Amino acid sequence: MNFKALLACFLFGISFACFADLDKAIQYAESGDKDKAHIELLQVAELAQTGDPKALFEFGVMYKTEGLWVVQSDEYAFENWLESAKLGYAPAQFSVGASYIIGSGVGKDMSEAKNWLQLTIDNTNEEYSKYASVLYNLNELDKY
Repeated sequence: MNFKALLACFLFGISFACFADLDKAIQYAESGDKDKAHIELLQVAELAQTGDPKALFEFGVMYKTEGLWVVQSDEYAFENWLESAKLGYAPAQFSVGASYIIGSGVGKDMSEAKNWLQLTIDNTNEEYSKYASVLYNLNELDKY
């Protein structure tokens, strides 16, 4: 976490919730430490409510994945990813684009998929930019 993010956490009284991470929660749960898992999930939820892009994305992952403490819902996953994507979070932009391609949680729409994947390609996150380029080309989105 960078200095600005730490400062924001301190100033807004979020404190340790700024370090919330879905992967940590899963690790705690798999190791049998349910209390730590629940604390981590609560922190992810609190951050998502404040509009944190990573937490919103992770909330979407929770809704998309059966058995991750919430009822599986492609629609809720998409809604959370869309909010995160609008804030510029590359993994969410990619997920929104992919969702439009396959119609998961939203109707199929290749024009929307093209728009979101292009945003991902243009994003500074090199890893997701590469993934988006591959998906963009495989689906020939330049035709839309």
